[in-house]
Amino acid sequence: MKISVVITTYNRPDCLLEALDGIKSQSCSPHEVIIIDDNSSCSYESVMPAISSLNAKYYRQSVSCGANKARNLGVEYSSGDIIAFLDDDDIWLPEYLTTLNEKYLKGADACVSGFKQLGKEEVVVVNKDTSVTKSSLLRGNTYCGMSGFSAKRELLLQNTFDESLNNGQDWDMYVRLFQLGVTFVNVPTPIFLYRFQNEDGIGAKVRKMKPTDIDKRLGSAYKHKIFLGEYWFKKRVCEQILFSLKHKNAKVLWVKKAIEMAGIRATIVFFIAAIKRKLLNTPMDI
Repeated sequence: MKISVVITTYNRPDCLLEALDGIKSQSCSPHEVIIIDDNSSCSYESVMPAISSLNAKYYRQSVSCGANKARNLGVEYSSGDIIAFLDDDDIWLPEYLTTLNEKYLKGADACVSGFKQLGKEEVVVVNKDTSVTKSSLLRGNTYCGMSGFSAKRELLLQNTFDESLNNGQDWDMYVRLFQLGVTFVNVPTPIFLYRFQNEDGIGAKVRKMKPTDIDKRLGSAYKHKIFLGEYWFKKRVCEQILFSLKHKNAKVLWVKKAIEMAGIRATIVFFIAAIKRKLLNTPMDI
């Protein structure tokens, strides 16, 4: 199996260096490495030697179009049988590509995996499923972000990333592939390192939002409202509204927004679940 690696990057050359080091350490070398720079405003000169040493292809977009467009371009530019995605701020463990190769040789069409928290490796997030299930998808993205996702190239050419979504693109892709009935496997072990809470990450951006701007985060929920059903739809909407609540200003307004859009039941369920996670000290969700 030829595995193409597609890395999306934006204004994080130092993180990209670490990601490339992770690729160099793989026990199974990739067919090719393709880097899509989404029109970064900072210099990537410091990364060029590492890019050259991997014989990677570096494409810099003239206009910033977002991570989904960058991933779709990466798929188009690739030539491998399998596309393995890697965000610039995450790192694959040495056995990552070897594990993928084994899964695809056994008939997988797409794959997700567990992970550890970068810098705090004792925090492990693993879904015990051996294949992606509806019961897990109803609860949201209980698997992993893009750095743990891979799929056959032909499948991704026919099912591109939704460029209209600015969050939840991973869950959206997983739901669509599940509904197609493809062989979608999960590796129930941690095989990459995920970086939580970047200063320029989703959490940081959400903390600066106003309740009136929340609609932009609800696209994936409304897109899959029928798949979710009323209970899980309201639960997902509530979770999107109250995401990172402890770091937000105007907390009362956010709670009111959750009750208004998702209902009081979903809001109460959200806080009960948050208390349980606190008491049980369970890992944070994706």
